[in-house]
Amino acid sequence: MSIARGRSGELVRAAADHADYLLKRAADRTGRTPLFVNALDSDSGEPARHDYDHVNKTAMLSSPASQQNWLRTLAALTAITGQSGYRDTAENVCRYMLREQTDRNGLVYWGGHTAYDLEEQQAAFAADKALVHELKCHYPDYELMWTADRAGTKRYIEAVWNAHIIDWTNLDFNRHGPYDAPHGALWANGYEGKGVFFWGSGLTFVNAGSDLYYGAAMLAKLSGEAAPLDWAERLAERYVETRRSGVGISGYQFSQSASAWCDGPAVRGDRAQYQLAPLIPEGHTVYESTLFKPRPAVQRCQLAIGEALGAQGGRFRQWSCEEMAAWGRAAYRSADNSFVPMLTDGWSLEGVTLDRKGYFGPKGTVFKAIPAGAEFFWMYAMGYRLSGDPFLWTMAKNIASGLGLGDIGEPDGGMPGDMLPGSGLAAADHRIIFGMLELYKATGRDAYIRIADQVADRLLASRYHKRRFETKGRVLINDPAPLALLHLAAAQSDAGHYLPCVFQT
Repeated sequence: MSIARGRSGELVRAAADHADYLLKRAADRTGRTPLFVNALDSDSGEPARHDYDHVNKTAMLSSPASQQNWLRTLAALTAITGQSGYRDTAENVCRYMLREQTDRNGLVYWGGHTAYDLEEQQAAFAADKALVHELKCHYPDYELMWTADRAGTKRYIEAVWNAHIIDWTNLDFNRHGPYDAPHGALWANGYEGKGVFFWGSGLTFVNAGSDLYYGAAMLAKLSGEAAPLDWAERLAERYVETRRSGVGISGYQFSQSASAWCDGPAVRGDRAQYQLAPLIPEGHTVYESTLFKPRPAVQRCQLAIGEALGAQGGRFRQWSCEEMAAWGRAAYRSADNSFVPMLTDGWSLEGVTLDRKGYFGPKGTVFKAIPAGAEFFWMYAMGYRLSGDPFLWTMAKNIASGLGLGDIGEPDGGMPGDMLPGSGLAAADHRIIFGMLELYKATGRDAYIRIADQVADRLLASRYHKRRFETKGRVLINDPAPLALLHLAAAQSDAGHYLPCVFQT
């Protein structure tokens, strides 16, 4: 490879110095837990109050569910350097949460609205929420957890499904799962499916649903059990069933909720029907389940499941690539590098102005185009690698150009043009590094490594100070930049060696 021999070492050193700083300064100073505070003050190096999950902004929190980049960084450092202490530290966090911070079913006290208060040395819950479990695009490192505690990880994933699924016959679920829920039949339940858009008791958001099916799919991989994968596929397919013929875009949820707050507690029901339906011509079905709300992390999650499970994960890869292609064909606009907000039948919502306040904004809110940022470039690059679909390459190419990155070339050997102008936000975005690495893995062409390296240079220049990464006066425990550098270093140092797939940052 045409990469300076010492460059990968420089990137690893930067990531290791950042990690070493956090290991020294961010660890629980009481010594009673193996947990880490969410942030440090950049100037003093002292623990700072930082709330990732709407728990308590005034508390000194540790939020392991939202520290997955940190745990993956530690595991990656061990994989690259051979120093076992980094991964041991990450496993200790997982082991502690699985054994000491759960309800009677093994459901961990973490996630949205739940964290650990390091000053009070106890679990902390959001004051304006019930005591509930919530994961929304958190995607824990289940392989790391499995190494730390197999029985605890299995018990946890099963407890997640037990708490969140309301009706197993149609997979109605809620993004909030009660702790200490009575044990049910779990995978032995019967499934009927039936239609989508039904009136249910939960809010079946895909950002929570994807965490559910990701957990079950990974349990199937790790344990060898077939039943969890069956249920993971059923749940993922519920969103596919919302697609409209000829368009192919899935809804953000697959059910309606009669108890959702449309405008405070006084008005309840389907929030899109309440706020949007009066503004849309007849003939268009307007539910929350028929709104196009693209979430690239969800598609990358499905691709990661497909990659992890190999042949058994084929349906997840297919569904994800179909979804991405539908977004590109029905909603993408290259002129301004954006996606048009719309109903899943293709009816554009761009310019629609709300005439009453509600869930989607106050009166006067105007629906605007959705920028195709670096997270979409990464998604399409990953999709191309795992499918070889030339349309997904075209989408990655268009978005890269729209971000000011230049021409990524063609997959058949056409070389990329001039890349990375001297300015622009994308030039220092860790997600561009991951996207370029996907193109490199797909083609084996060093040009994409060199481009990723340019991004790394800009990332280091803009955010790496005093041997640690800083963000607005904080050193954040979950900063994804060190992890991106480690993946780049791994690709630079050995063309055939890659760290485990990353998709969540």
